[in-house]
Amino acid sequence: MAGQHETEPVYQADDFATDGALRDISVLDATIDDWRRMFDGLHAVPGRFVLTWTLSGTTESGSLEAAAVWSRLEQDPEESASLAIDVDGVWFTCYFFDIEEIEFTFDPSDVVDEATFAPVRSFVTWLGTETGREVIVTMEGTDHAAMPALIRWRP
Repeated sequence: MAGQHETEPVYQADDFATDGALRDISVLDATIDDWRRMFDGLHAVPGRFVLTWTLSGTTESGSLEAAAVWSRLEQDPEESASLAIDVDGVWFTCYFFDIEEIEFTFDPSDVVDEATFAPVRSFVTWLGTETGREVIVTMEGTDHAAMPALIRWRP
């Protein structure tokens, strides 16, 4: 059922059909404070994480600060970064496209049943809890606000 509003995200097989597109997990209308809360919550993420700086090829997995990451990206237009979080074999990756949207992508082919949906549930719940904001899961795209939500989780 598209557009779920349950407190607990629910698995629906059609939402994760392998169709060549990724799925996006987003916090819309984000502020630097939302990013800060997300970064501060990495100590409680239900998995392991790594931040990779593309240009320099360096990685960080300790304490990260949102303002420092965004400042570095703004100061060096050639630099890019990704934050990858592995939750029980499902990778959720943020590419820092826009400070006004916290967006992670994941491959729906990793989600084939209720058991493999558990990492998605854990991640969506973690992101919403840490930011204190609504989290939506949509098909891959750029205008998430206009897209129908496959899952909508509210803290």
